[in-house]
Amino acid sequence: DLIRVKFFLVLLWFVFQGTCMRRITRLSVTLRLIRCLLFPPDTPDVSAAISLHLPGSCRTVSPDALCRSFANWGEYADSRGEFTLIVPGALHFAAPFVLFRLKRWGFSGCRVMAEREGLRIQGRR
Repeated sequence: DLIRVKFFLVLLWFVFQGTCMRRITRLSVTLRLIRCLLFPPDTPDVSAAISLHLPGSCRTVSPDALCRSFANWGEYADSRGEFTLIVPGALHFAAPFVLFRLKRWGFSGCRVMAEREGLRIQGRR
């Protein structure tokens, strides 16, 4: 009976540790995203921007790549001036910061939706 209790405790510890690390990782991604939104780089890296050519296509972008090309969000847009990005691992409380920065840079019709995999960002110029 003691072996079963020990096994259960070890199993519970592994599950908790995995869940805890995922939460810490997602929090780290979210805080990096918020930092880049509040303090964008003065000289963006134009080569880091991703060009989208298909209308309605959705692109997965890491917060670091997004941070390097924040001032050139127009590069993410398709021919109609619309874009859809997913930032994997970002939590929902970064959404107001994303909307603030998009509005500041002249985008309209912006939406940020929290999904299971991260934040889905939509906007148009």
